[in-house]
Amino acid sequence: MMKEGANVEGTNVNGKKLDAKPPNVPAILAGVIVGSAIAAFPVVVLLCYLLYLLFPNLPIFLWIALSPFFYVVAKWSFNIILLRVVKSLIRPMEEGEHEMDFGNINFRNWLLNTSLFTLVISFWGMFPLGQAGLAHYMMKTLGAKLGRGAAASLITDPPLIEMGDGSYAGWGAIIASHTMDGKRLSLKRVKIGRNVVIGGYTVVFPGAEIGDGALVGAMSLVPKDTRIPPRTVWAGVPARQIGVIDEKGNIIIHKKEEAEKFAGF
Repeated sequence: MMKEGANVEGTNVNGKKLDAKPPNVPAILAGVIVGSAIAAFPVVVLLCYLLYLLFPNLPIFLWIALSPFFYVVAKWSFNIILLRVVKSLIRPMEEGEHEMDFGNINFRNWLLNTSLFTLVISFWGMFPLGQAGLAHYMMKTLGAKLGRGAAASLITDPPLIEMGDGSYAGWGAIIASHTMDGKRLSLKRVKIGRNVVIGGYTVVFPGAEIGDGALVGAMSLVPKDTRIPPRTVWAGVPARQIGVIDEKGNIIIHKKEEAEKFAGF
């Protein structure tokens, strides 16, 4: 027997049928942007005031010369506030298969969450290797479970991603925890172990588990629910095992033709 307040598909926590209308995502995103901008404005004003108190006779041309500095302060004050606001708005998503219907709580939550994630990325920007620390901070704040030094260029659903210490997904790689098939949305956690290297422009699909020390070649596709054992080498579309990594860290490819193919990535 279902208890009162249970969370089921198509109902809210009180068991009432959800409105089938889509959430007003544009209005929510606009509110987040405007609210974050208003909250960041006093930071810049306070900085200008403090500089004025310290240097009351500062020539106008120096104030103009400092404008890039004020821009950077304003930009990152806004970005950090935006990130914290989005974090407070993220809603829980259950793993599994869900109808793509606005009466479905999981689909509604996913739609809002992915819109919020995209909003943050659009302002924070994509991260080259030199800014991996910022990407790490951003994704952890949005709910990803990232170990020390772990970094990825694009994570589509941060709350459903786990990456161990020292793991890295190269530029253009996509780690996705959702797929769409017809009218169904599939959500499943992706688990990546420690010291894993995922080559650039590789796509990792929901439910994949990659063991410690594994290597996935660039431009590969790791299908749903794939299990990659530790210290193995995978590549291709779809990805398959082509070698292993020995105790000394050397890559051993099974066949010569596979080695040549792997070297071409």
